[in-house]
Amino acid sequence: MITNISWSAYLAAVSLIMFIWYVLLLFRFKHRAIKNFISGRSSWRAESLKKENKKAGPFSEYKESFSTLKDAEELHNRLSEIFTQSNAGGLSKDVFQNYIRFVLSEYPFVKQSELRGKINSLTVLHSEKYPELLLSYAEMDSLWDEKG
Repeated sequence: MITNISWSAYLAAVSLIMFIWYVLLLFRFKHRAIKNFISGRSSWRAESLKKENKKAGPFSEYKESFSTLKDAEELHNRLSEIFTQSNAGGLSKDVFQNYIRFVLSEYPFVKQSELRGKINSLTVLHSEKYPELLLSYAEMDSLWDEKG
């Protein structure tokens, strides 16, 4: 009986079964999206854009606006550069803190967001690599104030 089945008939049958299987899976897990798409309430493009905007990184768990998240990542990178520059330049801790205070003042939206705590934690963690520039969490949090 198996010898009566040609390879092309076998491949066509397997392809048809696979197609049906994946269509069933699609309807099983994406039935709401398909229903919304058919009714015109949403599009596939909108859903793919939502997924693209979620970037994996140290700040991905926060629900801030995209520009604030971008600012926070930029600030984190700048603070990392400040540590290496200050260590290489031999800056005193007071000058170093004033430098950080100046940079932090350029990011007022990050200061007002919940990302401030994450920036503080990452900066304190990064400061442990440089014993002469070591910051506590309270010191880092006080650097956000312009008065110093």
